[in-house]
Order: sequence, then structure tokens, then C-alpha cells
Amino acid sequence: MKILLINGSLRGDYSSSLKVAHAFVKGMVEEYGADTEVCEVALKDKRIDHCHGCFVCWKTTPGQCCIHDDMDELRQMVMDSDIIVESFPLYFFGLPSKLKAFTDRMISYVQEYRGNPGDEENHRFLHNMRYPELEKKKLILVSTCGYEVTDNCYDAVFAEFDRICGEGKYTTVLAPQGGPLSEQGFAEKVARYLEKFKEAGHEYAREGCLSERTWNKLQRPLLGPVSYTHLRAH
Repeated sequence: MKILLINGSLRGDYSSSLKVAHAFVKGMVEEYGADTEVCEVALKDKRIDHCHGCFVCWKTTPGQCCIHDDMDELRQMVMDSDIIVESFPLYFFGLPSKLKAFTDRMISYVQEYRGNPGDEENHRFLHNMRYPELEKKKLILVSTCGYEVTDNCYDAVFAEFDRICGEGKYTTVLAPQGGPLSEQGFAEKVARYLEKFKEAGHEYAREGCLSERTWNKLQRPLLGPVSYTHLRAH
């Protein structure tokens, strides 16, 4: 089993989302066994140009981007992995710009949209994967936000990935109150908090998905409303 952990935070190793992702991946590794290989990459250290919108990867050289930068390596890493974990903080209700650039540049891995009537209205999958092996890979989105709850905060993110991957074809692991996860004063409390994400990783490895009960458990914030409000005020 090969797991690719993509860190989309510009804070690198200081990312709160990465702490959650590490806990979740650790649970998967413990369940899958010692032969599991984890490769971690920080997008902040990679040279990723913006998509030019030229459609060369669709029309002129199908599947091949005309821009040659670190995305050549990253696309191959995706192809070589069984599970792709994208870890990122919620930025203004969307993806951080570096992860958005990465996502845009992955358009070469889907086939050209043919304009089937009714697709948009019915929220059907708008693109087919260019390579059959991509259908077998699993995608997990791990993210923290600064709000006390994750309800409604990720609607734009979900809408994007529903159309890229297809509804129900990826897993989300979300955590509210991302800020306190990096606060030194909460180290022991954070360690206990992250245990539930490790257990969720165990469940995902066993079942291939997360139960509603587990997903709801992950939504419970680290701090109560009063403590969190006090922290933000200082």
C-alpha cells in the first residue's frame, strides 16, 4: 500500500491540518501494516506554475501538459500511489492558492468535457478519467478551519471535488478550531484530541470509508465556546 500525503499548507510543518493528517495516516499505517509506504510532499517547496488554460493537454498532446515544472514529478507520484491524502487549511472558504494551482494542473488527467445535456443541472460527473488506474485510487481530503463548526464552511470545496471526482468518490476528514492545535499551551489536550483521528484512520483502512458516527465524532471541537472565544480574543 502506497500513501501520498500532500501538504497544501503554506505553513509547512507548522500546519494544524498536517497534525490531523499525520494522526489519520498513522492510524491507516498501523492497520495496513509495516509494508505500507508513506511519501509526504510539501507544495510550498514545489515550483507549480498556474494553468494557462490553453487546453493543449486535451487537444494537442492528450494527457501531457505543455508546462514543465515540479508538476511532472507530482503527477507521477499520484500515479504511483494507492491513496492520496490532501491536507490543507480552509482559506476564505476554498483551497489555499498553491493547492488550487496543483488541482488546476491535474486537469490533464481527465478527458475533455463533451457537453452532455442536463449534466450541470443534475450534478452528474462532468469528466471521465483519462487513465483507468485513476478510478482505483482513493482520495482523502483532510482540513481544518478557524470556525467553531465545519457546517456550511466547505460547500465550495465539496462542489469543486464533486465535479472533479464525482459525488461520493472521495472522503473528507474535517476539524473545526484549527488554531489551538498549534498552541503550545494545549499540547496534552491536542495529543488526546488527535487520538480520535488516528482511530478514524484505523476505521478507514478496515472499512474503506468512515461511518456517520465517526464522522460526527470528528466534528466535536477541541475547546468549548467560552474557551475558544477567550483564546481568539488574546
